[in-house]
Amino acid sequence: MAGQRARTPYQDAGPRTDDPALPAQRSRAADAAEPAAPPAARAQRAGASRRRPQARRGGGLPVVLTAVGLPVLGGVADELGGPGIGVLFAVGAVSGTGAAAALCSRAGRWWVVTAAPLVVLFGAAGIEYLWNRDAYQGRQLGTGALRWVVEAFPVMAAAVGVALLVVAVRTALDRRRPRSAGTATGRSRRG
Repeated sequence: MAGQRARTPYQDAGPRTDDPALPAQRSRAADAAEPAAPPAARAQRAGASRRRPQARRGGGLPVVLTAVGLPVLGGVADELGGPGIGVLFAVGAVSGTGAAAALCSRAGRWWVVTAAPLVVLFGAAGIEYLWNRDAYQGRQLGTGALRWVVEAFPVMAAAVGVALLVVAVRTALDRRRPRSAGTATGRSRRG
């Protein structure tokens, strides 16, 4: 007949009652036999409190200020000292990226490493353009942009290298820290 669904033998069989519950599972009968537990006890039984709380490192604002502020300060100091972005910008960008990688959270490490080239490029280009706006009009802007990318590339590579080095050291130090008594083997209860 049109519009009717066919039933399978599995649907007619019904629930299986002769199999015992697996250790990680709870049956409805066991839940019904227990008196109602407070929510905190249910959460503890569910494993929520057994998780190790992650140490919260510095917030996002100090990391961003360090990663962006030091290159900008170095670039402004370079422009005040003479034409063009130079050594002070490079030192500020590399040290700012390294400090940001040291201050960031575990999840923020990826952001610091991948954002370092963009921060260096936009910092160098922005400072150079804002400081010498008249020199970059018309065709000169394209030539200047190409020069900014070429001159900023070694600084980008150094900043990423320092960030990766700091992340590697922090990861190695995190692994060497003693764990709490509940997780002495480093393995989870799930296997």
